[in-house]
Amino acid sequence: MSSDDNKIKKEGLTNLEFSFKYSVPIESVVSNSSKKLNKNLKELSNIVLNDDQKTILKAYHDLNLLIVKEKEIQIHEEVRKLNFLFWLKDKLHNLNFQFIEENLYSEDSHKIITKNYISTAKKNINLLDIKSYKISNFGLYMAIILLNKAYILKEYIYIEKIDKLLYENLRKNLLEFNVDLKKLFINESLSIYRFNTLKDCEKLKTIISEYLLEIPTLNEKFFSKSVISSVTKKLVFDSAHFITDHDGKCKNLHGGRYNIEISIKDRIDPLTGFVIDYSLIKNITKNLVINKFDHKTLNLTCTELAWRSSTEFLAIVIWEILVEYLPSISKIKIFETETSFCEFKGSSLEEFQKNGPSEILNYFKNLSRNDENRKDLNIAG
Repeated sequence: MSSDDNKIKKEGLTNLEFSFKYSVPIESVVSNSSKKLNKNLKELSNIVLNDDQKTILKAYHDLNLLIVKEKEIQIHEEVRKLNFLFWLKDKLHNLNFQFIEENLYSEDSHKIITKNYISTAKKNINLLDIKSYKISNFGLYMAIILLNKAYILKEYIYIEKIDKLLYENLRKNLLEFNVDLKKLFINESLSIYRFNTLKDCEKLKTIISEYLLEIPTLNEKFFSKSVISSVTKKLVFDSAHFITDHDGKCKNLHGGRYNIEISIKDRIDPLTGFVIDYSLIKNITKNLVINKFDHKTLNLTCTELAWRSSTEFLAIVIWEILVEYLPSISKIKIFETETSFCEFKGSSLEEFQKNGPSEILNYFKNLSRNDENRKDLNIAG
């Protein structure tokens, strides 16, 4: 179903918005949902795009979010960001984009699935020109990137699910503003990218400041006040270890099962309804922590644990691995047995960046440095 007025005439709401407002099934709102849409997509000639239009299309092209069909090009958006989609339609007015609300029955979910998008004839956009366009308005370009692929944790802004080329181009452009975009490795095929420091994030806000009030949902997603909540993800791994210089049985090599709880406390994103997606906590922790320690000997796997592989030290190590990726981490809880556990809260990411790893873990690492310091003192004496 298409609508030139953006909103379908149910109190000015789309079908899906109407179903949410009144808590009624979308099936009861939509009629003839499986009927093929009648899209009147006109092919235009002599279209002249302004720089903002080229910048918007360039951003969507670089994000691989321009969906190219046989005869049309689509830009999709979720229902919570429909006002942003309508803003795009208005900005791209001379390309004859139409708003489409498509309601089709899905055999997989056994329900009607709604897709909201704007669509225009494929011939109305020269994709080669868009691909080669040199960005003149980086603030607008960056705003579109952020709304589609970024999230914020403890005032640090992260970008996810972009390819290597886009990351390198963003980093190059951001360096001109003295902004550092840092790559954080998760596994061979997955990384996320953080605006490295809080100062970098403040500079980024300045770059996009012109659009915070103009682009719907942009300021709301990243900078508006919201309710604070805490979420926890539980994971488990099995490891062996031994406690050096210990009188008890733990001086011997033995195995155990570690149940860990990662708690994240932050604002609820008004556009997603989440503090953070549980799957992101799981992916980060599984790849960087679980895979590091599972079915291995802690003392031999991690130099910080070589002398003392206590649950307390293990908690510090895990915190300092995760805080770069999850700066909203508020607590780590590790069960070594059903009746024995350790709770730990470490330094913030800002403190960690300033002061580095905890000194308590690094006594043996620092022995050679201490020897050098003693030698210097002897020479000075």
